Amino acid sequence: MNKYPLIPTILGAAFTLACSTQLSLGQTGDQTIAFLSDVHLQDVYADLHSKEFKGVLNPRNGKFATIRTMKSQLNSTRLFNENYFAFIQALEDLKQKGIRWVVLPGDFTDDGQPMNVMALKSILDQYSRDNGMRFFLTTGNHDPVKPFGGIAGKRDFLGVNGAEQAIAGSTDFFQSTTVAKSDQINYWGYPEITQALADFGFFPHPDDLFWAHPFEELDYDHYEFEKTKTNSTLENRMYSIDGSEGLLPDASYVVEPTEGIWLLALDGNVYTSSENGNWNGSSIGFNQASIYKKHQLDWIQKVVAEAKKRHKTLISFSHYPLVEFHDGASEEMKSLFGQEKFQLARVPSSETSQQYAATGLQLHFAGHMHINDTGIYQDQLSNNTLYNIQVPSLAAFPAAYKTIQKTGQNQFEIQTIPLNEVDHMNEFFDLYRMEHRWLLENQRPGIWDSTILASKDYAAYTKNHLKELTKSRFIPSDWPKSLVALLQTMNEEELLNWSKMDLKEGALFLSKKLSPTEYPLSGTPQMIEDFYLLKNGDELGKKLIPSDRITFYQSLFSAQVDTRHTEEKSLSWQLAQFIGIFQKLFYSLPADHFQIDLHQKTIEKKD
Repeated sequence: MNKYPLIPTILGAAFTLACSTQLSLGQTGDQTIAFLSDVHLQDVYADLHSKEFKGVLNPRNGKFATIRTMKSQLNSTRLFNENYFAFIQALEDLKQKGIRWVVLPGDFTDDGQPMNVMALKSILDQYSRDNGMRFFLTTGNHDPVKPFGGIAGKRDFLGVNGAEQAIAGSTDFFQSTTVAKSDQINYWGYPEITQALADFGFFPHPDDLFWAHPFEELDYDHYEFEKTKTNSTLENRMYSIDGSEGLLPDASYVVEPTEGIWLLALDGNVYTSSENGNWNGSSIGFNQASIYKKHQLDWIQKVVAEAKKRHKTLISFSHYPLVEFHDGASEEMKSLFGQEKFQLARVPSSETSQQYAATGLQLHFAGHMHINDTGIYQDQLSNNTLYNIQVPSLAAFPAAYKTIQKTGQNQFEIQTIPLNEVDHMNEFFDLYRMEHRWLLENQRPGIWDSTILASKDYAAYTKNHLKELTKSRFIPSDWPKSLVALLQTMNEEELLNWSKMDLKEGALFLSKKLSPTEYPLSGTPQMIEDFYLLKNGDELGKKLIPSDRITFYQSLFSAQVDTRHTEEKSLSWQLAQFIGIFQKLFYSLPADHFQIDLHQKTIEKKD
């Protein structure tokens, strides 16, 4: 009996997934590779093996849901529940298009717990068996949270009465709260995760034409599956860090699943040792990997050279980006918001990008940031050009995946396919209403805006999620209060007038507009909402901004005053910095449907 009865239900449903553009991929699916990033899969109907809690009864289907609260979703950069159905919908779309090769660039589970890893395995096994799909995974920071696992727990599962239910691997994991014990919520490490998902890239597969890892020679001419399989154990793929005695696994690999295509999976996870002998996880990415995983850089260079020698098309992927992903605005963002805001520590430095570009890598797909973006780094020393393509998350706005198709000797067409509609999206909405009533009746903090439950489709749902997240988390934690208040009080005409003033007049105008002590933070200014549509969605977000506001922004950019000599950190300086950042995001590289020519080193937007 199928442990996940939801899958066949969705298989029989009519497709309602909308694409950004229509392609006849039925004929070209065999040459197309799909990238589905940051799935963050959580088993929403898991068997917790817990005496204290088996889930909350869902009246829609009589099953026990193991879901997180809406309150927790609206304070997280990702959804925990509905993305389960989004993942199935995306796989169904790929099946219809005839796309067989599917890459998951990390965070394929939400924290690598047994129940989530095994749910993913069941789904991938089914699509592999029934539809002939091949899946290739690499680890993200939410897969092996700790390299060798450990006791873990979550406070924010939805309980039977609408309150939060804590679940952990030990009853004393959380203090001052009732804990339901379940080993299904503990962290799995590299050994358990890679073994459970062994058929999906982490180890050699008999269908592969070639497979290798960083700790063995690239011997293409004498490749033997059985020999490679024997040498592929994690014990043979370990490295030391910080000169410590402990060894860590590196799950990187290169694979040729079909003639002429090499997929290079880069494990960018970095762990450092702590004083108590445990390992500290990190979500920084290649800024640290370039320091602590130098063996990987040497290996990449060898893979690139071998692929070139044998006329193979090499596409690398990792959970982490290799190039700056804010359209060149990261330094200005650090100046305005601060070094530790906006996850700016995760932006690859130019030194990091230079090191990886110097290896000869040209095409790299990444996730981690839950954004849609295209970045380019041109190495002046080696004359190499590295394209970094950010794949959006299926668990956040804009929920989408990407495809790449080789269209010529050095030409590649890349498409971004949004998940506008997802079957079963509202399956838990009645349970969220129960949660909302409980919060109101018990006068608890964190009461969320229930209008999100009126979202008509998955596109609106993820957009509303971003809007609530911006209001409840991003603005309070990342933004200067004075700038937010100013944007709340100024209309479009006033912004345009300010941009045309000289420095003294502009500063005087702003001082009269808002007293330094007046910071009325109620609601989210429209310009900040549009800013997040652009920052997260790029071209997909820009399409959602009404044409009259698009025209206004273009006028504002044209008229903006030169404030280089404005007193730094003043209100005029803050506003000018923000508009400058906004402008860079507004005029970005193509990130929806575009073509890259590696020989000509060009990128061209396609209709």
